[in-house]
Amino acid sequence: MALLAASCTVSRVDPKATVEIDGTVLRQGGARLAGARVALLREGDVGDVLLTIASIGVACIEGTHAPAICHNARITTTGSGGSFRYTLKGSETQSTFGFSAVLNLTTQLDPRSDEVAGSSTTYRFHVQTNALDLPIRMWEPTFDARTGPFGARVSFPGVPAGLLSRQMRATPRYTIEFARGDEIVWQLTGARSVTTFDPRLLEDSTGTVRVIASASNIHVSQQLGDEVAYALRSGARAYESPVGPPPSRGKGCSVVDRQGKNHVLSPCRLTDGDFHPTLSPDLCARATGCTEPSLASAVVDLGSVVRADLIVLRGCDNGCRIETSTDGRRWVSAGVTQESDAAFAFNPRPARFVRVLTSFIDQLRELSVWAGRPRLPNASFLISPAQFATTGGARTMSKSSSHRFLWFVVIAAVLLGGVAGAAAMLVARDRKRGAF
Repeated sequence: MALLAASCTVSRVDPKATVEIDGTVLRQGGARLAGARVALLREGDVGDVLLTIASIGVACIEGTHAPAICHNARITTTGSGGSFRYTLKGSETQSTFGFSAVLNLTTQLDPRSDEVAGSSTTYRFHVQTNALDLPIRMWEPTFDARTGPFGARVSFPGVPAGLLSRQMRATPRYTIEFARGDEIVWQLTGARSVTTFDPRLLEDSTGTVRVIASASNIHVSQQLGDEVAYALRSGARAYESPVGPPPSRGKGCSVVDRQGKNHVLSPCRLTDGDFHPTLSPDLCARATGCTEPSLASAVVDLGSVVRADLIVLRGCDNGCRIETSTDGRRWVSAGVTQESDAAFAFNPRPARFVRVLTSFIDQLRELSVWAGRPRLPNASFLISPAQFATTGGARTMSKSSSHRFLWFVVIAAVLLGGVAGAAAMLVARDRKRGAF
């Protein structure tokens, strides 16, 4: 309970009061945006206004494969002057324990002729007054993505001065995001206006790329949301990776339990080129009386020795060590990471086996091993929306992904219910709360 209280902001709004949330949506050039769909939803019951560059709100607006939280989103449309209004009860801006909930407001532009999806803005805030007037601004940059002797490069203009109000002028952090349907191929965080990177990170994917400018924990007036965060997303352009699959694609793999026993996985999810599902090995295969063993490592067998110079690991959320070997007995470290997705570049070395050591083997998603940089043309790797539509690069959410999300929602609801029950024993009051 102490940790819960420490992470929350106390609400100063009467739960029975009427709260008016007004706002105006302006395009980058200052024109008022009429007829734009705006989604307002309450996020978690706890937490500060932290940065979230991925937006649930965009999915709510589009209505395609929208998560369950969108069922309670409020959708409106801006008027001729670009304005919108929401009327809520004070209790709808609060969490289970009377703390101030985080609200998420998102709007999106129609795509331009060269875009797959238009620019969008998410504004996250607290409600600490009965009347808010939110300034929603759209960022509409054009950008370029090219290859050449330098590797791959994305160039874009920064957020123009004066786009945001004076209170909102925190220095934005830029992220370049490559996505394939509902899965993230790669994110280049801390990006600059000209960002060079190794195109092998994209593997042989076809998807969309966009630039995101974001900032969080900005303290503003109560009328603007008290403590806010924003994510300004450029329109999404279609791209086709300039490189093919890594030499590790489709190679075999195994997991090793803490007793040293090796378990071969077939097929191997670590090398199948699908970045979304986790490894989650089912060693018992639903056998009666079988208990899944605790795992210590995962090993990919490349089939023969290669001159490896880059290893890319996806799904290491809790710390991983990477090692290589030519014989499966003597191992050499390639690096350690605490990042969810990490790339390990090193001088070319002979390797047939690559091993990942972590306490969360089941959470790994993909391991890619590269041997040598490919020759790249001096050209753009952006493609037209028409080309993108024929590549099959945009994946929809799979049934297994959808089921995992539903299970996540169920588990979260059970945990929240347990915490709420404990709090009810401590809080000597009941209050009717509106459903958001």
